[in-house]
Amino acid sequence: MKSAIIYVFIGLFLVVGNWESQQQHWQEEDPVPEDSIRLRIFSHDDSLLQQEIKREVRDEVAIYSAEHMDDVPTKEEAREVFDAHLEIIEKKAEEVVHAYDASMPVDVSLEKEVEFPTRVYGPLVYPAGDYEALVIDIGDGEGENWWCVLFPPLCLSDLGIGEEEEETDQEEKEEDIEEEPEFSFFLAEVWDGWFGA
Repeated sequence: MKSAIIYVFIGLFLVVGNWESQQQHWQEEDPVPEDSIRLRIFSHDDSLLQQEIKREVRDEVAIYSAEHMDDVPTKEEAREVFDAHLEIIEKKAEEVVHAYDASMPVDVSLEKEVEFPTRVYGPLVYPAGDYEALVIDIGDGEGENWWCVLFPPLCLSDLGIGEEEEETDQEEKEEDIEEEPEFSFFLAEVWDGWFGA
């Protein structure tokens, strides 16, 4: 009797320990490098139209930048990439803005110290402070701003791009979770076999 109870508790301990280990593994993420280059876009004003223009510029620049950040390992190299593509990025932003208003100026610059508030990426936190950033001013640049991290390329996560892949990974994790109750049910059957009516 005592040995049977001991075996049951050992089995339950293994199930719980395995589940906690998997949970901890799933929550672990690669740390974000301290050296980063951000994107900050200032809209002309806070009107609905200008906010829409800002979002379209955001999407265009974030996607274009991510395409050139895949194999860039350091902030210094990322800076060189942005310097080389600065005119192209400005042209892409102008194309979006000028589709709405051909007279609206657009200014794109890579600046060493731009003030940012605290930003959270899942379990990771970027503290408030001055950071290097690609800054886009649309028109008077007096409207609500939007920002993200261009290097490493985290902007696409903010935009929801790549979520389909993340959802697939989550489904696989849920399938793994579903396997665990089978062992738990097995223990319950053993328990009933030993001590049931």
